[in-house]
Amino acid sequence: MVDDLDLSIIQILERDGRRNYTDIARQLGVVEGTVRKRVKSLLADNVIRISATPNPRELGFNVIVIMGLQVQMSALRHVAQILEAKPCVQWLAFVTGRYDLMAVVIEKSTEALSKFIEDEISAIPSIVRTETFVNMDIVKGLLGNTAPLIETIKKK
Repeated sequence: MVDDLDLSIIQILERDGRRNYTDIARQLGVVEGTVRKRVKSLLADNVIRISATPNPRELGFNVIVIMGLQVQMSALRHVAQILEAKPCVQWLAFVTGRYDLMAVVIEKSTEALSKFIEDEISAIPSIVRTETFVNMDIVKGLLGNTAPLIETIKKK
């Protein structure tokens, strides 16, 4: 079970995944071994994963869109498998409401996005309709400033 100390450690690592255990321990008023053991346990229990989060725009991917897709229900999982294999599809989820799938797609240019839609999306006959929302600027989220998940957890 995750306790307040675990949540505090996660919160610090959310901001800086390279922060050393000694600094974390000093900030939280515990010994370094406690932090080391807690992080090891959180990793082993799959509560956290420490990884680098690249900035798409700094890597030349200047077009980030959210795409809603209406799909024939009988082919929903098949369409998801096809889209999951596309490198430009960074996030994909089954959803309820107007759309059946939502995707975050990144491309280097509007021309590349257009080509992806024309060549890849339109080639999947089970996709009935799409709607594409172009991101102007990301204020908060996984592709921008990571949302502090722990703050959300602590508020509940």
